[in-house]
Amino acid sequence: MTQDLKQKTHWLQNPNKNYLGHQDLPNGENVVLTIKTAQWESVKNPRTNQSDDKRVVRFKENHKWLKPFIVNETNAALILKSTDERFMEDCINKRIKLTIAEVNVIGETVNCLRVVNIPQDQLEDKKITTKQIEAIQALLDKSGSVTIEKLCAAYKVDSLAEISELKYKRIVDRLNQAIKAEK
Repeated sequence: MTQDLKQKTHWLQNPNKNYLGHQDLPNGENVVLTIKTAQWESVKNPRTNQSDDKRVVRFKENHKWLKPFIVNETNAALILKSTDERFMEDCINKRIKLTIAEVNVIGETVNCLRVVNIPQDQLEDKKITTKQIEAIQALLDKSGSVTIEKLCAAYKVDSLAEISELKYKRIVDRLNQAIKAEK
């Protein structure tokens, strides 16, 4: 399998970190997640050893990289807009899209995790079409090193039909890069 299809490791990734950060998103890609719980929790600051109450969202998905998400004011407002729910408890089973954004903090541009304001009907977990499956299969046939098994393992699915529509373009781009590199 080519390096392009493997899960990449962010330089700032820290396996001991208790809460989700921008560096945890797989390959820096946007993700859509389902809210399991949204509530105030006491969160301990590892630097000061003091606890503060924070909004914490936990997700239904069971990805190895996934952690609880501390929601700041900006992300809380974006969840409110995206879900059209005024209360945290009413957001259970709602989906949110997370992305990496650049923000200015004390005159320095830094990356952060940001909720994208997208209506719920656009966050459905749609799978790729038969035509898209055929297009991926054609690219796999052109590749000498990437197989269906390797592709499915890299994207943690059992078959091409389980691939999310949100990942289709990225997969096609990476397969084309792999084919070009093999020549």
